[in-house]
Amino acid sequence: MYKINIIIQMKFRKEYDSIGKINVLNEKYWGASTERSKKFFDIGEVYVQKILIKSIAIIKKAAAIVHRKEKQIESNIASAIVRASNEVISGKLDDNFPLKVWQTGSGTQTNMNVNEVISNRAIQMMGGKMGTKKPVHPNDHVNKSQSTNDVFPTAMHIAIALKTRKKLLPSLKLLERELKKKVTQFSKIVKLGRTHLQD
Repeated sequence: MYKINIIIQMKFRKEYDSIGKINVLNEKYWGASTERSKKFFDIGEVYVQKILIKSIAIIKKAAAIVHRKEKQIESNIASAIVRASNEVISGKLDDNFPLKVWQTGSGTQTNMNVNEVISNRAIQMMGGKMGTKKPVHPNDHVNKSQSTNDVFPTAMHIAIALKTRKKLLPSLKLLERELKKKVTQFSKIVKLGRTHLQD
């Protein structure tokens, strides 16, 4: 029994929220809300897409910049949030977003997952202890002046804009080029009728 307790203490840390304490793997940056969602909403095989996670992190970064400028958050805390957000945006922390898409309606669990990861990473950057919520709190600092009801739809718009720029517009350009080639290729062919696509 004694050996088992030592292993648990080494492998897990205690994270807490308004419901109480819960064990989280030491190497993971998420907190209590994420761990509960991971456990109790383990439905299906479809995970929240990384593009949405990165879009939420863009919002967190933007909010921290504004809060720093308006002196709503201490400069060193806001700077750590920005740096941690950049790591999420770059994909460096991708393995810290384990939630499935089937959640409560507003996406609160995904928003909290991002808040907790950014908070714990920022705490680590500042030399603090993960899980303490000090000096960077996931709600009071990372999620300051925000609501999931605003964050989630905004992140969806950002994700669509990013996908449009990276995937849709290049695909449309490719289609345009290929259609222009076909115009030249078929220009001397006489046909009785033409399909909609040819026109």
